[in-house]
Amino acid sequence: MRYKILFIVSWSLFACQNNTIAYKPSSSGNINTVTVVMENSLWESSIGNATREAFASEFIGLPQQEPIFSLKQIPPSTFSDFTRESRNILVIQKTKKDTVILSRDRYAKPQVLIELLGSTKRKIIKNIKENKKTIINEIKKNDLKEKQRRMQISPLKTGDLRSLLSIELIIPSAYEVFKKNKNKIIWLQKETKKGSANVLAYELSTKDSLNSFSRNKIIKIRDSIGQAFVPGRNKNSYMITEEAYKPYLNRVLVNGLKAIETRGTWEVKNDFMAGPFLNYIIQDTLNQRNIVLEGFVFSPSSKKREQVFELEAIFKSLKIYKVKE
Repeated sequence: MRYKILFIVSWSLFACQNNTIAYKPSSSGNINTVTVVMENSLWESSIGNATREAFASEFIGLPQQEPIFSLKQIPPSTFSDFTRESRNILVIQKTKKDTVILSRDRYAKPQVLIELLGSTKRKIIKNIKENKKTIINEIKKNDLKEKQRRMQISPLKTGDLRSLLSIELIIPSAYEVFKKNKNKIIWLQKETKKGSANVLAYELSTKDSLNSFSRNKIIKIRDSIGQAFVPGRNKNSYMITEEAYKPYLNRVLVNGLKAIETRGTWEVKNDFMAGPFLNYIIQDTLNQRNIVLEGFVFSPSSKKREQVFELEAIFKSLKIYKVKE
């Protein structure tokens, strides 16, 4: 039997008896972090193992293993006050009912609270496995919105993107235009302690259907742009798709637009540099064209999940305007 998630109307919509909206504090917590409310005995059992396998599995496309989410387990006895204000909460308990409940903004705002309830260990584990994808998507969607909200506090003015490509993105002000040319290619870069985070945006010369973009075709496009626009430190060196590993492809929506998402690792031909990349080929139906948004990170010997997630939040803020003739 498959357990259906029960979506609860946002708690912030419930009014007090005097017809005023009940106050909700701002939620707290790091991006990509989930508070897991579970008895210590369950956390150390097969249920805890299933929880970690589902929600701390590998983040796809990174050169070193990092989890999708960082899990912080607490027992129900300590789930009160500020711990209830966590942005993402997963409650796993043994009860008489076998169900999954998703609530929004119950204790704070914005907040996603998911209750996985089961009468036996076997049923709880089954519940976790069958609802894993939906739960991951809900938490990720919540964190993407929060990341975009934070980026809007001090955004970069993106006039170059508007004038060159008729698009807008929410980009933190720490980025700056690093390079651009008349062929409608722009490169923005943010320097970090150990390297940089980078954004490329350009328009493809072809109007091919998204169905025509195979893995090999996407690699050829990436490598040609790398050779022409992203040089390495040495002579005749430039960015290419790492040859040892095939990138991951997925069909997604970017702010409602059909797109192909590619995740993988890049390297520099004739040099020793590498890191993760995130690429979107987006079907722009307004202007009958395909737009490419790509991010890549160079940060040797450090974790990269948060930087790649920031790039995803930037790209999924995309707005497209009609190209002026």
